[in-house]
Amino acid sequence: MENKKHVSAIIVAAGKGKRMDSQIPKQYLNIAGKTILDTTLYKFEKSNEVDEIILVVNKDEVEYVKNGISPFYAKISKVVAGGKTRTESVYQGLKNVGKDCDIVLIHDGVRPFISYNLISTCIENASVYRACVPVIEVMDTIKEISEEGTVVKTLDRKKLRAAQTPQAFDYSLIRECYERAMTENADFTDDASIVEYYGYKVKTIEGLYKNIKITTPLDLRLAEIIANIY
Repeated sequence: MENKKHVSAIIVAAGKGKRMDSQIPKQYLNIAGKTILDTTLYKFEKSNEVDEIILVVNKDEVEYVKNGISPFYAKISKVVAGGKTRTESVYQGLKNVGKDCDIVLIHDGVRPFISYNLISTCIENASVYRACVPVIEVMDTIKEISEEGTVVKTLDRKKLRAAQTPQAFDYSLIRECYERAMTENADFTDDASIVEYYGYKVKTIEGLYKNIKITTPLDLRLAEIIANIY
């Protein structure tokens, strides 16, 4: 029987959440009686396939998280300060995973409605393809526009997908790509785009429509509805 791969999960929760228009960072807001971050962490804590959690938070919140959140999760091995961008924050997480790490999951701390099955499927596909991203179909018609605000062209919706997290990677691959990105001072909006940028293929799998990223007050209201349904 093949030895189980060591899986590390990097939970990125270092954002300020300016679009939420709240004095409290969005990851610490409540839905259904629990904070968004707690709801997210719980799934990784209880997953049988995740061995450790690296939690990346804003530098001003490290001590608060170490004392008030981390003790309740046995799998959180480190709480580290994020950087000025998401790319820098993930890189800090990658530098702090355990030395035995084979597969790394990178997940937005404000996507609380992941499933155990999605975590498992991401790990399985990363083990085979080295890079994996969950995606969902795009419902709206997407248009490319010019700097002047006029339509350049309408994109073929059948070929478009919206990316979600967790995104899963062979650790050596994603570490190599991030090392290069940091050296070149490049910034990206998600982790798969970094792997793509350096010429590697990324396997797509079916994501979850409920796996929303909570960014705005409307997202928060929607999250409350989803929490009560599921």
